[in-house]
Amino acid sequence: MRNTNLDFKVLIVLCCILFFVDIHAQLGFCQGNSGDPIFTETFGTGNDYGPQLPAGTTTYNFVGFNGPQDSQYTLGSNTFAYGWNMPSDHTPGDIDGKALIVNASYTPGEFYTTSVNGLCENTTYEFSSWLMNILPNSGCGGNGIPVNVSFEIWDITNTNLLASGDTGDIFGSATPNWQQYGLVFQTLASQTEVILKMINNGVGGCGNDLAIDDIVFKSCGDLIAVEDSNNNTSVTVCSSDTPYSNIITAIPDNTVFNSHFYQWQRSTDGVTWIDIVDEADEDLNITGVTESGYYRAKVAEFAANLNNSDCLTFSDIYQITIVQSPEAPISNGDVEFYCNSNEALLEVSVPTGIMVSWYDSPTDGNLLEQNNNFYLANAEGIYYAEAIDEITGCVSSVRTEVSAIILRPDVPIVDGDVGINCETNEVELFAFVDSAVIINWYDAEIDGNLILADSSTLIVTELGTYYAEAIDEITGCESIDRIAINVLAELQTGNCIIPQGISPGVSPGLNDNFDLNGFSVTEIEIFNRYGNLVYSKTNYTDEWRGQTNDGDILPVGTYFYSMVYGGGTKRRSGWVYINK
Repeated sequence: MRNTNLDFKVLIVLCCILFFVDIHAQLGFCQGNSGDPIFTETFGTGNDYGPQLPAGTTTYNFVGFNGPQDSQYTLGSNTFAYGWNMPSDHTPGDIDGKALIVNASYTPGEFYTTSVNGLCENTTYEFSSWLMNILPNSGCGGNGIPVNVSFEIWDITNTNLLASGDTGDIFGSATPNWQQYGLVFQTLASQTEVILKMINNGVGGCGNDLAIDDIVFKSCGDLIAVEDSNNNTSVTVCSSDTPYSNIITAIPDNTVFNSHFYQWQRSTDGVTWIDIVDEADEDLNITGVTESGYYRAKVAEFAANLNNSDCLTFSDIYQITIVQSPEAPISNGDVEFYCNSNEALLEVSVPTGIMVSWYDSPTDGNLLEQNNNFYLANAEGIYYAEAIDEITGCVSSVRTEVSAIILRPDVPIVDGDVGINCETNEVELFAFVDSAVIINWYDAEIDGNLILADSSTLIVTELGTYYAEAIDEITGCESIDRIAINVLAELQTGNCIIPQGISPGVSPGLNDNFDLNGFSVTEIEIFNRYGNLVYSKTNYTDEWRGQTNDGDILPVGTYFYSMVYGGGTKRRSGWVYINK
């Protein structure tokens, strides 16, 4: 036989499902930014049942024990009557927290009413509540009637419905399951109070038993992002880059508000906020920031609501974090440049976690080396070390100077007493330098040919100018200049050239005699042009002034000499002219 009662129940269920699909869509939560609760009902705490709700709150009857009958309610922290299962309330952190436990009436209708005041006019709000079907899905033989509740928000005159919505069927489950439902509505002008109604849509019988907890009203506004000119929602700034300036902008998503009014705020700790005077635009120009801080905007749909924290919403927080830049590296001292290897090893010290980069300029410039406390310079000059924090990337505000210095030895000192050997026509040049310094000899003041290296003396046989350069034995660096020695001048001074003429009495003191002082002459004979001997002397130096052996003055003319010199080992002949 067909079970007509079962068919009827199926029909009821199908109708309820269709009704749920149509009305449940009216429920919803604030899609923007919810404020702090301005109304909360948690139904208290305690291990008893009660107390009774204020008069006018419900049409149901109160019972102070676990197990209300149809059209009755109680307040408790749990219930296990009739196979119900609510092991605890919903409110987070409650000890023995209570919920409103309802055994629904056979007759659909209103079962909970309360007024909510302190609202702001022309403001969008979110109502929400947590519900639970306290009958497990195994109750009533698995055929328990589902819970179905409508929410309605009315103006205080109870004549203007502001919003409504339906939970649809809430079926029992094997495990107790709190579910949240909400409505979004907007108050009217001059409206600061509303009425909340909860209506039972379910039918009577086995089931339709529920618990309600945490009824909350919050203001609702747009989600409002804050970005700077670089599209960042926060920024970390190195202290070396302060003072910091930028423009931040409040960007609402327009999900709730139709218009926007702003008041910017600043905080040093993210807790206490202070309005920034005369900053009421969507943009905030941040200038001269040297310390960490937080920025946000109060936003309301109507200008008057900016003065009431219950009537506005807040933007996201834009955080500026100032990170301390590292100190500049500590120089280990200027370093002597090695000219022989063309290098100098520079070094600085930094704490752990700090890197070093090297540059050729105190600011900007070219990067020479990075992540190294050392730099091998290949040229004399000043180099600059910069400290970089490995974690933050912050750099020191200044760079440390470290110099690669060429310490040049002094120019050699030349001995003025040049050693002249007139017999061999050689000149020995002398130069003196400090210890650890050597002398190189060149034929030119700059560049030129190296004549002799690492010698304090130089023997030359040709007239000319010679140059002595000092070289540091360790670094290979040379003196800034070379010292010049003119050998021609030294030979003339030392009379190592045999005169080819004398002029006695013409210029007294100049070319008066035939000077062979530097030749160690042991014997000399002088003849006239006819080959007649006119003058002779042993161990001669410079005695002949154009006279004969008898002392007579010889006439102007050319005379010829023959001499033995070099201690008697050499002989030489030539001519000399007497001029008067």
